[in-house]
Amino acid sequence: MKEKKELIQYTAICIFIIYLLCHYWDTAVLWLGTCLGVIRPLLLGCVVAYLLNLIMNFYEVKILSHRRTRSSRRRLVSILLSIVTLLLILALIINMIVPELKSCMEILVSSLPAVYEMGMQYVESHPELFSLLPAPSELQMDPQELFSQLVAFLGSGAGASLFGYISSFVTLLVNLFVALIFAIYVLAGKEWLGHQADRLACTYLPAGIRKKIYHILYTLDNSFHRFIVGQCTEALILGILCILGMCLLRLPYAVMIGVLVGATALIPIFGAYIGAIVGILMIFTESPLKALIFFVFIVVLQQLENQLIYPRVVGTSIGLPGILVFSAVMAGGSLFGVAGVLLGIPLAASFYQLLKEDLKKREH
Repeated sequence: MKEKKELIQYTAICIFIIYLLCHYWDTAVLWLGTCLGVIRPLLLGCVVAYLLNLIMNFYEVKILSHRRTRSSRRRLVSILLSIVTLLLILALIINMIVPELKSCMEILVSSLPAVYEMGMQYVESHPELFSLLPAPSELQMDPQELFSQLVAFLGSGAGASLFGYISSFVTLLVNLFVALIFAIYVLAGKEWLGHQADRLACTYLPAGIRKKIYHILYTLDNSFHRFIVGQCTEALILGILCILGMCLLRLPYAVMIGVLVGATALIPIFGAYIGAIVGILMIFTESPLKALIFFVFIVVLQQLENQLIYPRVVGTSIGLPGILVFSAVMAGGSLFGVAGVLLGIPLAASFYQLLKEDLKKREH
């Protein structure tokens, strides 16, 4: 009887809140945007903490659990090792990509004079096609005039936009630093935070609702954990296959492009195409024929990945059929962009798992 009374009270409160949101929707959206802007670094810190926790648990449970050290010291060492591991992985990827990309840009820049000469020869041989364009002599500018135009540009709206981009970049760096510090605090005291959250739930929520919330949170955590592990495994497999295939075909920049394709493959379904486009442009600077061969190879590899590797590695790991994986990516990307692509699959897997459990209960 008491639980039923509490349920009626919570239902009435929820209906009242929904009425207020509908009646004051514009104000609610404005307040929600302001609140999200304030707590955005903290939300980002929670995401960073969740990702680092996967690595930290490996060190704390598998590596350092047998050492005779205090749990607080073991936790601190595990946090530091997880951050160093993540930074080393990023540094390794950058070290493999940047030198090759630099050499490719040097080749591209060195070929610009020859391309310019070819273009000028074509213009001179077809003057009727370019009669409306100004002559090359008219395009020359005095350095002082060019400097004056640059100052005017910086003082214009475009210059303000440039400074706005710089300010946004600095703000992003500050938010990332704050998020990292907050993530360290969360990881250091995750048991205490969990205990306090459990006390609040036990005090203010009925037992039945609390049990359902815990089950939903457990399902979400399990789906996200499996998705992250499966996505990293799939990206590693795709990157290795790309490197091996390019080496067999004797294509240039094999390691660099393979690492880039594997890194961008962390974005589900379509991410590897980003690295493939960069690879095609890089190989084209050396040989258009080899760029065409790489294009055919990457299309075949992507079909193999989309039809066999991805549904089996990621789809099987999170218990989601292949057609629902593809549907979740498309729907999430259409609604929320890249964030929707990344979050669509684990959210769909969680909903699918909860729906299956509810159907089994109702059928029996």
